[in-house]
Amino acid sequence: DDLKPVTHLFVVDITLASGIKLLRQGFNYLIEGSKDAHVGLLFSGNHTTNLFSLLFVKVFEITTSSYSHKKNALNFLDQLSSVYQQKYILTSPVGVDGTQAFIVEICKLAESNGLPSERFRSSLSEFSADEVRSHLSEAEKFLSTALGYESDVNVIFTNGRVTCPIDE
Repeated sequence: DDLKPVTHLFVVDITLASGIKLLRQGFNYLIEGSKDAHVGLLFSGNHTTNLFSLLFVKVFEITTSSYSHKKNALNFLDQLSSVYQQKYILTSPVGVDGTQAFIVEICKLAESNGLPSERFRSSLSEFSADEVRSHLSEAEKFLSTALGYESDVNVIFTNGRVTCPIDE
């Protein structure tokens, strides 16, 4: 990895624990010091994608478009992924507090990582679930038509080659 630049594209189904696990492995790879690696993300979901998952995707959009240059952006996204995995994937979201509590938790994580929480609070309070759902639908169509993958799949493209995680 240190000899030549490597590009990884993670295709992650945000409704699956294995997808979030793969996402977190990608963060660890970057955090641990891969100097010449680039990682891209393509989120997918399914028709049952809940509001918590849509908020999760929106936070990634905000962070990568506005704060990717910040020192702790990767740590923030990794911590967010951990919370999301524990509270909204591994347990039933029916038993958790509402979306407002999730937004508060996101803002606290942002602040603890030196990111301005107000941008998250305002953007998440007025985000369009239908717009995010539409983006996920487009990703699913792309995966299906261009690559032959159905939903519920997690894939890594490394320098243009496709690999699938084995331990799903």
